Amino acid sequence: MNRGHIIIDIGHARGTGAKGNGMEEHARCEQIAGHLRRKLEAAGYKVTVLDFPDKINRADLVATVEAANALPCAFGISLHMDAAEQAVDVVDEDGDHVVRYIPNPKPHGAHVCYVSATGKRMAQSIARELCTLLPGRAEQVQKRSGLYILTETRAPWVLCECGFITNPEDAATEPAQIATAIANGVSHFFNS
Repeated sequence: MNRGHIIIDIGHARGTGAKGNGMEEHARCEQIAGHLRRKLEAAGYKVTVLDFPDKINRADLVATVEAANALPCAFGISLHMDAAEQAVDVVDEDGDHVVRYIPNPKPHGAHVCYVSATGKRMAQSIARELCTLLPGRAEQVQKRSGLYILTETRAPWVLCECGFITNPEDAATEPAQIATAIANGVSHFFNS
């Protein structure tokens, strides 16, 4: 039984996203997308994964939106991971104090972004599951009208920030667990 067509976007081109704990955002989201695709297909959804790994970020976004708008779909999900930095004062080789930015391991937790009213309901369904797995954000659901993938696609979309890649605990969460949380949120949305 086909329950609808869902598009999964692997956010950021290869090597251009966040890095932390020996991981890179695109590679991590690629793993999550593989698990998510299998879980959604097993639940009866048609799934298309969009990925343009060799493009620069802007070209990746444009290609993703064009491909998404060419497909009839019920919903789109863009996968990402956050990163945090902290400024530290160091003394350079000349004895001068300079500010350097290093990964900040403290911020943690997931959140889901949306633009439309339908996107908000989907974001809430996904966040209920994803933010239980990856807690820590004060705002688990955020309206983000400045995100190209959310504003330029015809179907409703959400953008899932699947924790902080710079936080050791978030980064250690298995991609299959993250995919299960998102898939459970999707099913809850379509079943309610």
